[in-house]
Amino acid sequence: MDGIEIHDMDPGGFLAFDLKEIVRCLGDDVTSRNWRCATLECTGDATKELESIARSHEVITGERLVALAERTFQVVNGDFFGRLPGEQQDSLRIRAIDSSLWEVFGDDASLAKVRATFTDLQPAVPDLD
Repeated sequence: MDGIEIHDMDPGGFLAFDLKEIVRCLGDDVTSRNWRCATLECTGDATKELESIARSHEVITGERLVALAERTFQVVNGDFFGRLPGEQQDSLRIRAIDSSLWEVFGDDASLAKVRATFTDLQPAVPDLD
């Protein structure tokens, strides 16, 4: 999968977006998939629920991920893996890294949505895990 790093900052030097803006930008690319999360550290009303999902390896719907993202203030670290019904491998990945950047890995259509929404972008290199 190809990927993009997102670095958009606000005037104070902090990231100008979080998970909710990414899932909004991706729209049905998120809601059409089932999701699992890992290595999650976040703040907001949905923290306990998201951390429980990550610990239990629960698979959730895209609609539920969107609802949880709306109740999340900040994801410090986290991996979100999306898979369409019938797929054997993840086809979309959203990753927060140390409150300093986000990565999105997916197909050309998904990445085009990211490019149309955010401005400070660089190619992302997938890790080997």
